[in-house]
Amino acid sequence: MRFRASIWGYLLCTLLCCPSATAEAEGLRFFAVGDLPYRDSEFSQLGLLFDEASVGGAPFLVHLGDIKSGSAPCTDAQLGRIAGLFRAQPLPVLYTPGDNEWTDCHRRRAGGLDPLERLARVRQVFFQDPSVLRLDRLGAVLEQDVGSARTYPEIFSFSRDGVMIVALHVVGSDNNYRARDRRALAEMRARDRANARLLARAGADAEARGLGAMVILMHADPLFERSRTTRGFAAILDALVDLMSAYSGRVLLIHGDTHRLRHDRPLRDRDTGARIDRFERAEVPGSPRVGGLWVSVDPGAVEPFEVAVLYPSSREVLLDQ
Repeated sequence: MRFRASIWGYLLCTLLCCPSATAEAEGLRFFAVGDLPYRDSEFSQLGLLFDEASVGGAPFLVHLGDIKSGSAPCTDAQLGRIAGLFRAQPLPVLYTPGDNEWTDCHRRRAGGLDPLERLARVRQVFFQDPSVLRLDRLGAVLEQDVGSARTYPEIFSFSRDGVMIVALHVVGSDNNYRARDRRALAEMRARDRANARLLARAGADAEARGLGAMVILMHADPLFERSRTTRGFAAILDALVDLMSAYSGRVLLIHGDTHRLRHDRPLRDRDTGARIDRFERAEVPGSPRVGGLWVSVDPGAVEPFEVAVLYPSSREVLLDQ
């Protein structure tokens, strides 16, 4: 393919290229980042990345969480600064929280704060003001506890150009699993149930409508490669396997967390151990590497997902699945 240089020396690098020669529709193309910014210099670079994506024709932007470093103080001012950046974009922003902005705020260097109070503040700053993310423009459907007024505004789904988009709330630091903290455990388990409900509903909807591709967004790397699943990630891994049993299409999970650029097929059947080839995973780069992923989806293709990285350098990086 032809590489396109950007306004300040970026290079678009192909990670996987598999376009369909028979596809009748152009499909969907969007831009995703995560684990940025960790320092002031990365804030301006993130803004330039978003500018490039907007010029490139993306219908929305994605931020997969960790909008500060784990050791930086958890403050309302910091949340407001990122919310202001999101609000300033000409496109809606799909944001899924990371552990650094709430789970890890109990750390002394992060302020020694109550993580659940910080989670409530994250929801207030980013999701209660519709001008920040503008999810209503995408027709996002939120997840809500059955028989309860409790809504998870960060857990939602919508369809676009024949693709089902699902945003989950799963974070690093083992998804807020803390065995001796009853409040943390209750929060995690309720959120896990909300994630699983949305996945099941979105999968059933996509299957009924004949949508051939699904993209899932979340912050955490659920540690697919571990021989023993951690307690914090057990529920999401089970939900992903259940999804692949109920949904016959192709799935791409995009996450951040470990700052390790990759594109592979890591999900395995819980009973047989066989790899589930219809499931792919892409991880965005993160600080100190300022970059993001262009994701193209052709839902009618045999291999519908094309992933490319946009970096502030001229060094080409190729990854195989």
